[in-house]
Amino acid sequence: MRSGVAYQVRHFWWLLLFLVALILVAYLPVGQKLSLAIAPVLHVVQAPVRWYDAAYLWFESSQTLQTKYSQLGELQLQQQSRSLELTALRTENRQLRRLLKISQTSTYTWQVARVMSRSPEEKSRSLILDVSHAQRDDIIISDEGLVGLVDEVSPQYAVVRTILDASIAVPVTTKKSHLAALIRGDGTHLLVDFVPIDLAPEVGDILLTSGAGGLYPAGIPVAVVESVQAIEDGVFAQVHASPVAHWQRNAWLAIASQQH
Repeated sequence: MRSGVAYQVRHFWWLLLFLVALILVAYLPVGQKLSLAIAPVLHVVQAPVRWYDAAYLWFESSQTLQTKYSQLGELQLQQQSRSLELTALRTENRQLRRLLKISQTSTYTWQVARVMSRSPEEKSRSLILDVSHAQRDDIIISDEGLVGLVDEVSPQYAVVRTILDASIAVPVTTKKSHLAALIRGDGTHLLVDFVPIDLAPEVGDILLTSGAGGLYPAGIPVAVVESVQAIEDGVFAQVHASPVAHWQRNAWLAIASQQH
């Protein structure tokens, strides 16, 4: 019984001494000396707590940085996407402005249509346009030159055969001569057969619609001459050409309908 009381008394005195030490550390010069003496011990005792705090702050900072990095990455992707969309819109706007400047022939009405799809060939021989007011044999033109003719129509779209299709023949001429010839497609190029050698164009010349037959307006660029070969004892020449219109990359095309 006495040993238990003595144990409690000892703990009471130790607690009292600890409180006195705290008071000395806080208010008295002696306490300051005592604080300096026990500072290394306190530093060692507090080290695990400091390490834990440092690790926690590092982990929290790392998570915050990763979140911010992900947000910046998403923001950059959004900006790149918006930049691409803006570039595409600017390109389409320039193309539309050029299309709207196409010479307005009094016997034709003009409208602009978006390209919905293209046939899978390297040089597409057919197109589908998003247009609701088109007629069969309407003329399709880009800001560069002749593209083809409307082949089928529906209330929502129109199917176009390009001039590379062998079923289309276009009367052409040049500014340099009185050439009157028909140009046809072979799927990848354009051919003009039996051109009189004295009227044959030169490589690099532009073949234009002549207006003969009344289907195509005169003066529309059709093709650029790639080669001229003499045939039939040098009396005629065969002309190979390529379209001046690049409908594989055009988003908008103009449609010319004859007024009846």
